[in-house]
Amino acid sequence: MKYIKLISAAALAVLMFTACCVSAPKVDPQPKSITKADVDSASYALGVYMAQMVSMNDLGDLNLGQIVKGYKDYLKDADNFDNSFVNDRMNSFMGKRREAVGQENLRKGEEFLAKMAKEEGVVTTESGLMYKIISNGNGNFPTSERDTVTANYKLSSVDGELIESSEENGPVTFPLSNVIPGWVEGIQKIDEGGKIMLYVPSDLAYGENGPTGPNETLVFEVELVEVKHASEDAE
Repeated sequence: MKYIKLISAAALAVLMFTACCVSAPKVDPQPKSITKADVDSASYALGVYMAQMVSMNDLGDLNLGQIVKGYKDYLKDADNFDNSFVNDRMNSFMGKRREAVGQENLRKGEEFLAKMAKEEGVVTTESGLMYKIISNGNGNFPTSERDTVTANYKLSSVDGELIESSEENGPVTFPLSNVIPGWVEGIQKIDEGGKIMLYVPSDLAYGENGPTGPNETLVFEVELVEVKHASEDAE
């Protein structure tokens, strides 16, 4: 399984740090051959690029007025901004935001799991994993973390947003020892050909490194296509 990684805070800081470390720009009029349409096109593209950086780094809703002010102030007098100006402020903000998002995700996950615990057919294990058998298979269960399984899956957030699916590229094959604890435990609850829902708390999933944010509770719909027992490889 894989998921799209967000550009790291460090990468964004390097990008902004580089912008602050260049020599003070000389803001000259455009050459006569550069038309207003050329300038408008480049300006719009730069705005899109900035928006992409905000979105990819999950910075949330920012103050556009202050962005414009910072742009103008830097062009007016770059000497007022030392090399640490951007780094210090962005690292502080991104650290605080990540912590706040992580706490909010924990709260949402706990509320979701409490609700799911009351649903008919949902079983809660000692570890805190919750699962629900959708359909049974042929009776061939994984019995060891050393077993290799092939599965179709859909990964969703507790809000129902689809994060990732095997539908596009087909089933995935992996040793159970190579996946998150929630899968190691949960996949052994279903047999070959069966389907299961897994409701995985963040500590049994990706923890601080969730697919779209820290401390996410995740929902998996899994169809177990094939089980290859480790004992078969030894024969």
